[in-house]
Amino acid sequence: MAVKASLYYPNRVRPVSKHLAHVSFWDIEMHRHLTVLGHPRPALRVPMLWNTSELQSGSHDLLQYFHTSASQSLTTLGHDPTALGQALMRIAFASNTPSAAAVFNSLLALSSLHRYGVQTHAFCLKIATIKSLAAAATATDLSAREVIQHAAAGMLLCSFEVHQASCTSSQWTWYISGVKEVLNAPCLKHLSRDSDLNALMDWVYYHDVMSRFTLRHWHGDVLEIPPKPAEMCAKEVYTPVRTAIGFPSRNAVQSTESSMLANMELLVEISDAVMTKPRESISGQQMDDFKGYIRILDWRIRNLPTHFDGKHSPIHELFLLATQIYLNRVTGDLLNHADNIEAALKRGFSLFSQLDCCERQYPLFVIGCEARTDEQRLTVLDLISRTEKRNSSRSMNHVKILVPALWAQDDLADKELNYWDKMSSIISSCTIIPSLV
Repeated sequence: MAVKASLYYPNRVRPVSKHLAHVSFWDIEMHRHLTVLGHPRPALRVPMLWNTSELQSGSHDLLQYFHTSASQSLTTLGHDPTALGQALMRIAFASNTPSAAAVFNSLLALSSLHRYGVQTHAFCLKIATIKSLAAAATATDLSAREVIQHAAAGMLLCSFEVHQASCTSSQWTWYISGVKEVLNAPCLKHLSRDSDLNALMDWVYYHDVMSRFTLRHWHGDVLEIPPKPAEMCAKEVYTPVRTAIGFPSRNAVQSTESSMLANMELLVEISDAVMTKPRESISGQQMDDFKGYIRILDWRIRNLPTHFDGKHSPIHELFLLATQIYLNRVTGDLLNHADNIEAALKRGFSLFSQLDCCERQYPLFVIGCEARTDEQRLTVLDLISRTEKRNSSRSMNHVKILVPALWAQDDLADKELNYWDKMSSIISSCTIIPSLV
């Protein structure tokens, strides 16, 4: 624990008042990594709680529990998680094939994990799911129904991995990649979409987008900037799963949930672009082009609606606020929107104090790590605590560790740290890829 004097960073929105810095040995080692050339980066490990008791329930009990409780933990955007759970159950019972068995077993695996924690029975069901998928994959020509069942089982395995952030949970990105590959099957290209398929595709899409954000920082990777804005706009850096399989555009989707999804699609494009970090060696003209493109993105963020069908969506507003803040921070505040960011942060922390929970971890992470005062940090920690108490919550371990770790680096620094380097160093210190869905 150390006492920090009052500091003022010219590029920071607000001064840092004197307060106690709660730091650990790991925080000091990370501080040295960020400030001393060649100092190794410490590893950040999330403990896995293992339930040694052999608590087993019959398939009917676990299925009922999934229907009433475990399905609430499914992380999606624009759809009710319980409705998504019901769609998955219908997909599981649509046929009597190895693909259907994979969906059924993965439902039970997630239900067992949600009900009893990490224990042998849950992992046995996970293994049974993988075996069913392997058996189904031997078929030379999968039907559209079987492809959908493959995708559903893969996403349930992904949810299994991220639910407890266990020691094997880096596998969640493997499952997303596998699901995306399966969904490229030709038999889906001209398949008529129903509400169940819409919910499944949007579920995959949301995880696909959020994994992109984490992976960009987990290895500290960067994208090259095309020399002209026109090339940047035209360059297909990343194709979301909905576009890749010819899914309807936001203008073609008519459901109530599509309003949020339509804006999320714009947010996806912005999120992928702001993960671009300019190289120091680029020319002045290239930097001017880059700044112009960033201004366009900033304008688009600020003009996205937060009301759908006359109703306000606090979670979606938090997504937009988080992306606006992230865009400014990751580009080194080159937009000079200090007042706008101050207002965005004030609004974000105000929403944090009003919400009963925030189960979507991306805005909680991006806005939460901006907390500087004890009052703001208490607001963030209280929201995390309220969220964890809900039956619909999944593991918040990474957010609980990463956000205070970022606070500690801000407290220890004598000057403003490079945002990209700080964020990438902290996220890359995780031994497994954190999921912020």
